[in-house]
Amino acid sequence: MAMRRYGLGVIFLGLALALSGAYGMWAGWDYIQLERGWSLFIGGATAVSGGVVTIALGRAIGVLGRIADKVPATQASAADLVEDTQAPQQKQQPVAATPPPKPPVEVDRYSASGSVYVMFSDGSVEVQTDGAARRYPSLAALRADTGVRGG
Repeated sequence: MAMRRYGLGVIFLGLALALSGAYGMWAGWDYIQLERGWSLFIGGATAVSGGVVTIALGRAIGVLGRIADKVPATQASAADLVEDTQAPQQKQQPVAATPPPKPPVEVDRYSASGSVYVMFSDGSVEVQTDGAARRYPSLAALRADTGVRGG
């Protein structure tokens, strides 16, 4: 199995940046009394610090790459991972019941042709005609039942 070398390019670029920054600081030191010397020195110091950060990022890429190689190619769902990490005695305990879902909220209401149409937040529609009410799971189901084409 070939060993992959993650992040080496980033590390080498960071090393080149840090070395060129060190050279800029060294070259600017002789002219520090002039503005050009200060510019070289400050630019070099910035390049050195950027190079060090880049080297650290390359190292992090390498570590994360090796961790990724150890993870199996098949991905388990979050529920499987949680299930595997639970102790055996925890697996046998019943799961607490989830609270019942909240009833849908009325979003809109309008009247047409002697009927009242009530739209709910879950997408369902209730049609109230002559004291009777009929609930449809969606507007499309209402249209399919009544034969009205939507537009």
